[in-house]
Amino acid sequence: MKNPPTAQSRTLGLGKSMKMVAAGRVAVGSFCRHWDSLPSQSPSGEFAKYILVGKDPVSSTCAIFRLMPAGNVAIDLDDPDCERAITSLQFKQPQLQIARAYTCLPQQQGQHMDELRFLIRREQKGEVSNFLHRLPIGAEIEARGLHAEYIVPKDVKSVVFIAGGTGIAPALQVADILEGQADMHILWANRKREDCVGGHSDTKRISSGSWWSFSRTSPGADTKVANVQKSALVSVLEDLKDQATTPEAKRSQLLVDYYVDEEGALMKPQDVTKVIRSISTQENATVPGKKIVFVSGPEGFVNYWAGPKQWIGGREVQGPLKGVLSAMDLDDWEVVKL
Repeated sequence: MKNPPTAQSRTLGLGKSMKMVAAGRVAVGSFCRHWDSLPSQSPSGEFAKYILVGKDPVSSTCAIFRLMPAGNVAIDLDDPDCERAITSLQFKQPQLQIARAYTCLPQQQGQHMDELRFLIRREQKGEVSNFLHRLPIGAEIEARGLHAEYIVPKDVKSVVFIAGGTGIAPALQVADILEGQADMHILWANRKREDCVGGHSDTKRISSGSWWSFSRTSPGADTKVANVQKSALVSVLEDLKDQATTPEAKRSQLLVDYYVDEEGALMKPQDVTKVIRSISTQENATVPGKKIVFVSGPEGFVNYWAGPKQWIGGREVQGPLKGVLSAMDLDDWEVVKL
């Protein structure tokens, strides 16, 4: 019996709908697999059935969910409209007939081509997240999508990504899309170290005051993490850093800084300003291209840094820039709230 095709056996181009999730349907001829064995695509807007094949713990409240198609119908992950897009799928809570969107995680080496992966935290009052976390392995889950949250411009040259908690998921997608084609610096804030075990910051920073509690706490020394086994998400970030290492630059185009509240290592406006200034003064400063600051995380986190998004005509839109970033001299940097 042949082994199932994996990410390593696929020919991966810049079409991120084939690369960033466990990219389901492959192009004809990309490798030997009979046409009649490929899952057909679910009609747009309809739910497709998947099987929960794994829940890999990240922390006491968070896990990476792994799904495979339950039958011969699956979501179209090769939608050309989602090329270079930050994408999400919706999961249904059938008892309450409600659904919630979750961001897809990038594909990893060795991952089955049809497997989907999502980072899901069990929220105290989250109907969908609690439903999903209660499901046993082998349970059926209904999902629909893809939905493009944001199309990453092809001419982007610099990215600063401010992530809070599970807001790291779209940051992983962006890093996977860019693949070292632009400078990217991720600043990732967590309440507890258990969410980012083994993560070591690439730059020094100032620590004081927390966005979580909006109060000042005493700063603490960086935790020694060099000899600690890395968590799944930290390992993904390390792989993406390797992927973003270009022969020309001889260094990774991706940097990551970790901020952990319980250690007193807290993200400050000065940290963001320092990163933006550093990128702006690098060698590519005179090269044309877009510069983007992404903000992703819990609602309070996004509101604190960039102000709330708004609903207009039944659609969620960016809304005016407010919060901490509105007081910064961002010059020609665009701010995108996720």
